[in-house]
Amino acid sequence: MGTPPTPYDGVADAYSRVLDADGLGLDDPVLEELLGEIAGQVVLSLACGQGQDARLLAHLGAHVTGVDVSSEMLRYANLHESANQCGITYVQGNAQNLTGFADASFDGVLCHMALMDIPDLAQTIHSVCRDLRDRGWFVFSIVHPAYHPHVQILSDYLLDHRYPKQRPVDWLPTHAYHRPLAAYVNELARAGLRIERLVEAHQAAPNDAVVNRAARDAGGVPGLLYGRAAKR
Repeated sequence: MGTPPTPYDGVADAYSRVLDADGLGLDDPVLEELLGEIAGQVVLSLACGQGQDARLLAHLGAHVTGVDVSSEMLRYANLHESANQCGITYVQGNAQNLTGFADASFDGVLCHMALMDIPDLAQTIHSVCRDLRDRGWFVFSIVHPAYHPHVQILSDYLLDHRYPKQRPVDWLPTHAYHRPLAAYVNELARAGLRIERLVEAHQAAPNDAVVNRAARDAGGVPGLLYGRAAKR
């Protein structure tokens, strides 16, 4: 019995055209700073999509496994790997349980712009902690929980719920999961992960089809929230 289609299967073609179509890997200075020196480490790219995050990790010298629930996204990831081999292994799996991996398998886990698309935050973070080695690190980035132009739900800020995006684009699913910042902080603490750093940042839109995000951010809530935590 095959894996049921996911929301990202339906947008995989458009997503891959907009983000890292050439397969060069993610360009994100904030993320690279939070990752630090990872050459030689065994790292998981969680909810890796078409592999742009995994390729960044590989370019930084890590031994990388990418996992994603979307077979269509992984098809693009494997096409890029075949065209320009980085030594990345891609596995289809659910970020909420990571049942295909043994405990303490990784020195670090990266989850870039995906936690807000995963239904069960607590289970996901606990699975990450379980699969990290002692003193392992977890780096993540999300849409800022209070980023009004994206979520349009500031009056419901304290709610933890699935919401329809008010400004959807054709290369992303139309729904995501909003959680207040405290939900992320508390789940990290409950899982045994100590926050080392948080970064609130503006970032330009990936193409001209999206309203200029940097202009919308100016003077308001930053669009992105990055974090780094370590296993106690």
